[in-house]
Amino acid sequence: MTTQVRPPVIAAPALGPIVILSYAYSGADRVQQAIAAGGDLACTSGTGIIPLCAAAAETWRRVDGRDAGAPSPLAAASIRGMVAAQMTAILATAGKTRWCELATASPSAAESFLQVFPQAIFLCVHRSCEAVVRSAVQANPWGLHGRGVTPYLLAYPGNSVAALAAYWADSAEQLIAFEEANRGSTRRVRYEDVTARPDQALTPVRTALRLNGAGPGAVPAPPPPPGGPARGPPPAPGGPARRRPRSPCRPG
Repeated sequence: MTTQVRPPVIAAPALGPIVILSYAYSGADRVQQAIAAGGDLACTSGTGIIPLCAAAAETWRRVDGRDAGAPSPLAAASIRGMVAAQMTAILATAGKTRWCELATASPSAAESFLQVFPQAIFLCVHRSCEAVVRSAVQANPWGLHGRGVTPYLLAYPGNSVAALAAYWADSAEQLIAFEEANRGSTRRVRYEDVTARPDQALTPVRTALRLNGAGPGAVPAPPPPPGGPARGPPPAPGGPARRRPRSPCRPG
């Protein structure tokens, strides 16, 4: 008599994954380092899992004949199994118990991931326009390229500051809209608060993320630009931003 061996059932961790969602040059990587300091998070960046989840959800909608909305139960189970296997591999490699992904994926992709993993928590990182522009210019002294800014460079030829300001305005607006549509699954943090007052900024965040046993951790500030320290950044966006600024980004 032959005994049939069933494949193991792969389930997502009891605590939902943490996704740090932001845009390029926001300093979100330093926020990830801070919340993970001394804890049990398996931190990754740009794995492509969230866009893959969105692509799979779109494929299933076509298969199921659905125009929009949440995926069917069969689609959700299929996508969840695929992503849970990937998360399990990440956790096993890192020797940790909870996955924390840093992503600059579009909020629409994040929405698809949240539909499949409703227990996920998104930490949305904002940074002032002036600081994003300054960081991008410092990181690309020979010219900007990639990281989502190419369409804006084409829209503002020869004006990198205006292109970056337009990129920041659209990205911040979309991120805020995602937060407002998913208030129960999102938390907001400002990069400037994390670098200036890590304890005050991160303690409530760590509580909301159900992280225990590790301190907030200090976040090193980025090096000052040549010629002296930069002027302090203005407050982060508090509402919808302009899509096409008429002039280079202004503080505040």
